[in-house]
Amino acid sequence: MNTPMKCLFCTHTSQSPIVMFRHINQVHGFDFPKTRATLKLDFYQSMRVVNYIRTMGLSDASFAQVSGFSIDGTEPFINDDAYLKPVIEDDTLLYALDELDLEDSARPGSLARTTQIEGLVAAGACGSLGGSGETLKERELVSRIRALENQLGLRDREVRFVSEQFDEYRQMGGDYYFNSYAGNDIHMQMLQDKVRTEGYRDFIYDNKDIFKGKVVLDVGCGTGILSMFAARAGAARVIAVDNSDIIHKARANVLENKLDGVITLVKGKIEDLELPVAQVDIIISEWMGYFLLFEAMLDSVLVARDRFLAPGGLLAPSASYIYLTAISDVEYINQQVNYWDDVYGFKMSAMKTQGVISEADVEVVPAAAVMATRALLAEIDHGTTTPAALDFASDFVLEATRDATLHAFLGYFDVAFSRSQAAAGPGPEQLGAPVSETQRALWRQPESRMNGFTTGPHGTATHWKQTVFALHEPIDAKTGDQVHGRFVCKKSAANPRELDLEITYCHVPAAMKDRPDAAASATTKHQKYQLK
Repeated sequence: MNTPMKCLFCTHTSQSPIVMFRHINQVHGFDFPKTRATLKLDFYQSMRVVNYIRTMGLSDASFAQVSGFSIDGTEPFINDDAYLKPVIEDDTLLYALDELDLEDSARPGSLARTTQIEGLVAAGACGSLGGSGETLKERELVSRIRALENQLGLRDREVRFVSEQFDEYRQMGGDYYFNSYAGNDIHMQMLQDKVRTEGYRDFIYDNKDIFKGKVVLDVGCGTGILSMFAARAGAARVIAVDNSDIIHKARANVLENKLDGVITLVKGKIEDLELPVAQVDIIISEWMGYFLLFEAMLDSVLVARDRFLAPGGLLAPSASYIYLTAISDVEYINQQVNYWDDVYGFKMSAMKTQGVISEADVEVVPAAAVMATRALLAEIDHGTTTPAALDFASDFVLEATRDATLHAFLGYFDVAFSRSQAAAGPGPEQLGAPVSETQRALWRQPESRMNGFTTGPHGTATHWKQTVFALHEPIDAKTGDQVHGRFVCKKSAANPRELDLEITYCHVPAAMKDRPDAAASATTKHQKYQLK
């Protein structure tokens, strides 16, 4: 039972039968427990179903792509003893069948299986199992013992299983990052984000001459939407890679749209894979997380770049920019911070994120809340940057554009698509000007020759929203006042997909901002944040 059980349809494995049966239902559309209960399948009929599906998978490679497999109880194989023979030696999933209905295992009537197995031996059914009657009886006894053990220890084992998996997640990130992308909801949210999806589509379709006849790699393909855009734009071949089980649905999407002649889907981590081609011409990937770098998927894209991108090849997007500004938002402070001062008449100060380390919030902030200029914290050329360079420290200066109380710093990012990898960042004239709702982002300027989109408060809201860094002590600022500071961003030591962030800052009144020592003589404050 220490051997992981293998999925009926794909290569996914799990130690937990509950997790495995849930995976089979969610990914492949076959609700085994419900089918067994509805059709009142006994242990041996359930065993035959498992072995039939495994046999079909071995004999027909396309069977793994079947979605929504079902039976109605009339199928001949359900009562065909030929399917009592395990297809996989020591198939752990067969031992898990008793866990589908523990109450059934506890009923005295279920002990009749011992008599039933003796009848099978006497009738010669053991011959179809390729072993002796004694071996078959031993297997039955082991199965019964396992069932009783499961009755006594299932809850304890499941709690231990979840606890161990949570610990692993906290320490390593593990496969839970990938598993979180296996369901439909998160992909629907991303596809319905028009800024995101149409940003990629417009770049690909508006530059079909770049994609025509090229080999394209899609890292983290999800549902396959970017791969299908590239195929429709004329790519000669598209290789779509994802380590999440969503790739099985992506494969079905590709087949349904008759693009399987162009798109090849590969499951696994790009760091571990060998692709069917030595080099690719273009890498496309939607890797961005909150505050751009949350989830650390850009690291995987850079590995793909270094391993597979041909000299002179293109990454899409080609560059990204992280910005910092400041907001005055009483409503946000009242909802997120002051709320804990009076909860149905009780104070809950311990709930306030005002300890040594605060949690950064991900929220959609109205453009009207912005009360300062913006500063460029990081400019990332995807063609030349390295994973180590994604941990950064940057000095900044923000200037108040109106009289207001500065409640929080606000972070957001832009991404740019370019026909060439070079991507010049914004100059001081763009950064020093107030960011209004109507101001175009840099990559929308005619001279930039770029496409792209912003996640800032002055643009259309996206699923990335903005990142809010609330101050323990708000700053009463007048027009022209400045905030000087240093922003540090690095991967969390506990989980490299999370971010540890630090902001050191001081308030410089307008009357003192031209003095060389203004920032040095001001009172400096320091706050730490986590984005997780």
